[in-house]
Amino acid sequence: MNLKNIISFTFVLILAHFHSCKPNTDKMIKQATIVYKDSIFNQKFQMYGPGFTGGDATYSVLLPDGRTVWIFGDTFIGKITPELTRKKTSPMYIRNCFVVQNGIEMSTLHQGKSKEFISMTVPNEVKEGAKTELDIWFWPGDGFIHDNKLKIFMSKFHQAEKGMWGFEFLESVLVEYSLPNLKEVKRTNIPYSKQSGIHFGHALYETKEHLYIYGLKDKKPYVARAKYNNLETTWEYFNGENWVDDITLIKPMLDIDGSEQFSIIKLRGQYVLIIQLGALSRKVSSYISNTPFGPWQNRQILFKTPLLFKNKDIFTYNALAHPQFTKNNELLISYNTNSLKLEDHFTNARIYRPRFMRVPINLIFKK
Repeated sequence: MNLKNIISFTFVLILAHFHSCKPNTDKMIKQATIVYKDSIFNQKFQMYGPGFTGGDATYSVLLPDGRTVWIFGDTFIGKITPELTRKKTSPMYIRNCFVVQNGIEMSTLHQGKSKEFISMTVPNEVKEGAKTELDIWFWPGDGFIHDNKLKIFMSKFHQAEKGMWGFEFLESVLVEYSLPNLKEVKRTNIPYSKQSGIHFGHALYETKEHLYIYGLKDKKPYVARAKYNNLETTWEYFNGENWVDDITLIKPMLDIDGSEQFSIIKLRGQYVLIIQLGALSRKVSSYISNTPFGPWQNRQILFKTPLLFKNKDIFTYNALAHPQFTKNNELLISYNTNSLKLEDHFTNARIYRPRFMRVPINLIFKK
């Protein structure tokens, strides 16, 4: 075979190899836009007790030693029967707890002795015995690490009227926990949270200079910021155009109706808002911005939360991102499931627990 024929033959082989690889490339592109259930994390939270057997909120914070602390709101503690029902305890549930993930191990943290169920953090009125957590309690928000402490924003509520929806917001509180043992060491009331009615701390974003503190009021997201050495005193508030020190001038950073808890993260050099549209909508959406406070653009509907049970009273809410578990350019997003009827959680213990989806990051930046 002469040199010309060798070159021609080689070129044919290269073309053949290229065409044989093309279907695999197309398959990879197609797979990069598919949202799917994350079976590993879904199995992690199929817990049967003792300890955590169900909860909501589902914030996560990566600790300096590599562990992740999962922060839950209303939580069932106890055991699940082989028939997947839940036995009633006293109290029936607590208002907040931690689940610490250390490798494959998952351990539940709450106060009290082994057979006592007391939230990780309770209001002073409960500590002093004047009231119970049926009367007044803390629901957790987002957390961060600073000065070798875990700091978590908590929203204080009380039962203002009878019924499932009869609770009322009182104020936001910043609670500090020592590391590595996660013991409460300090709590601080947040300035003006009671005056504004904004549930500050339901999302956080950290920069070198500021902690951006997000909250919701009347389904609208707001943002404030503070320097780390002034978290207890001096805050600035975004009025849609500028940062001001008068909280009465604060305005929503985006005109949408969103679920109570949401996430702000940074991906590919841009800021990403992950939020479930509508108070109880099933549409989990993303927005992107060049700043942590907007303007927010390029809305994408990432997925619609699955309803896994034939029960008209079940709803989903509060989708949150967990960027420390990103892999293969896929973001981990959790959402909560609940029922309008408390009794459903005892007849079907599978309802009330977090569920997890994998979302290709390409979908967030789709044009």
